[in-house]
Amino acid sequence: MKLTTPPAPFDVAELFPALAGWDRTAVRLHPRPGTPSPTDSSMGGPLLWPAGEPWQFCESSDHEDLSDSQPIAMVPILQIYARDVPELPFPPGADVCQVLWCPFVHESDYRPVVGVLWRDSNVVANILGEIPQPVASEEGYLPRPCVLSPERVEEYPAWETAAELAKEIGEWESSLDDSEEWSYQYHLSVAPGTKVGGWVDWVQSPEAVRCDHSHEMEHLLTIASWEYDPGSATRWVPLEERHLLGSDFDPERMGPADIMIGDAGSAYLFICRECPDRPVVGVSQWS
Repeated sequence: MKLTTPPAPFDVAELFPALAGWDRTAVRLHPRPGTPSPTDSSMGGPLLWPAGEPWQFCESSDHEDLSDSQPIAMVPILQIYARDVPELPFPPGADVCQVLWCPFVHESDYRPVVGVLWRDSNVVANILGEIPQPVASEEGYLPRPCVLSPERVEEYPAWETAAELAKEIGEWESSLDDSEEWSYQYHLSVAPGTKVGGWVDWVQSPEAVRCDHSHEMEHLLTIASWEYDPGSATRWVPLEERHLLGSDFDPERMGPADIMIGDAGSAYLFICRECPDRPVVGVSQWS
């Protein structure tokens, strides 16, 4: 099912002329429970993995709450085909992006280890039939298989990035009628949820992410525990699911993939396109 985000209730650049030109396009992936195949874009679904290629394992010995140091099989998080999200920076010859993570928080930095692979689907003749399962995992790190419904939306930076407009934004919010419960942060700025590109919906303070060669890295994608929260739902719940906003609203719908990063946090992936090997770095935040 195609999912459609309602239009913004206000023209942001008209309200705040200083933000003209600050808009970015993000691709909301809209994961919803389903039965994807290896040839589909998916979250938590089976991957297009060559039968003769070894699976990836996390060899770390600092898995939190796990005394056994044996390798942990990495878990599929996202598979995205270029035909569905061409906005991803696919390297030449690749048309599939695969994201896996270790289903454990690591004691050294309290975030999951994330790996990104780029593939050419045309050269995968025989697909791995059975994906290795981790011997153990933390609760909330094994995603439910979901199909994706990519949608492009326009975003503006969160208030932390637009801090110089804080006073102006506050005055505008105070001027609204009591019946207009709109907020710049929740309804006009950054799209929440699992998405590709756009502005980062930081749970805490923004972080400057640089590669080992000090290049500033760009936001690749976000993996979110929730697609929206009660504060942002009035703007970001798709039109096709607006009936969930009333008395029938089910909080479990906020996290359709059934993952929980810390306390409803997110994992952000950043890529450096200046380095030849295009390194990817993961950053996690939660409240």
